Amino acid sequence: MNIKCGELKFNINCDKNWNIPKNVGKFIVNNEDYPELNYNIEFVNSINKDNRQIISTKQDLIVGSDGDLETRYLFIKGANYPYAKYTEIDDKNISVEVLEDFKDMFELDTMFWSLFALERHMIQKKALVFHCGYNSYKNHAILFSGPSGIGKSTQSDLWKENRGAEILNGDKCLLLKENNVWCADGWPVCGSSEICINKRTKLGNIVFLNQGKENKVNKLSKIEAVKKIISQLTINYWNLDFVNEAFTIVEDIVNNINVYELICTPDVRAVEVLERCLEEGETWIL
Repeated sequence: MNIKCGELKFNINCDKNWNIPKNVGKFIVNNEDYPELNYNIEFVNSINKDNRQIISTKQDLIVGSDGDLETRYLFIKGANYPYAKYTEIDDKNISVEVLEDFKDMFELDTMFWSLFALERHMIQKKALVFHCGYNSYKNHAILFSGPSGIGKSTQSDLWKENRGAEILNGDKCLLLKENNVWCADGWPVCGSSEICINKRTKLGNIVFLNQGKENKVNKLSKIEAVKKIISQLTINYWNLDFVNEAFTIVEDIVNNINVYELICTPDVRAVEVLERCLEEGETWIL
């Protein structure tokens, strides 16, 4: 199947009877364009380590490198052996080995898309994966972000219920530029929200949340905004070129888009306070 995420086109060759997330279908495209990447997925009984130098070790990921090519060993936290291995054969062809014992677990979008290292390839398109609630209001994206549990889903729901906003993804979006305008785009990982709509929208603003007893909006300085956005991106910190490019992209975003902090209560008063602020500071919302 041919997939398009953002501006990246790739082919996934796998068992047609494999149970994968239903949202994958929203990103399938016709065979009109030649894919930039080819993934070949094979189910195996064991995963062997290759000779590439280990450059990063985490609980759920070990990364090896051979020049510009990467190997990734993917783990469930606490396990002592990987459930999959991602190997770049060259700059276009990637081999993915998946343990047969885990085959039935890939209906979970986080498991399935972990196999493809998409953020590594998106950065080459100057696009970044952003942890947020992605909402569309007046044909512009309002992105609610912050640590897990801070209230992104609550604020998204409040805007839907009280202002008719459309929730496009409850967990992530892709940040990219189209015709020199920053946009939010659909992403195939939506987590527990189960809301996944593949739609591109002009980026209106980004709102970082904090819980409080009263509602207050602060416009963040560019330095504060960069720090906040970086904290919620999927970044390969073992890759210095990736990190530098991510900072360059984020600096461009904050030079063009307002970023706010919303201290808020979990009710419609938060919507009213943020809306007043946006009406004063954003021409697109009027």
